[in-house]
Amino acid sequence: MIRAQEKQLKRIGPGFSIAAFARATGLPYRRIEKAVSAGEIASVTLGGVRRIPETEVPRVLHAFGIETAAAE
Repeated sequence: MIRAQEKQLKRIGPGFSIAAFARATGLPYRRIEKAVSAGEIASVTLGGVRRIPETEVPRVLHAFGIETAAAE
């Protein structure tokens, strides 16, 4: 019997890749990619890999009109 393998993240570290950020926010990958390229979403390049800081999640969700529930 072949067991289904879970998809592993390619890189572990601070921040999100564009794909991981899109999954975390529920926004389309292409929209996030364009916003990063235009400088609308803050990002940094570390070792040739573009990363989006975790602090951008609530800001971007608010900018797109998606409200998140406040943690209690």
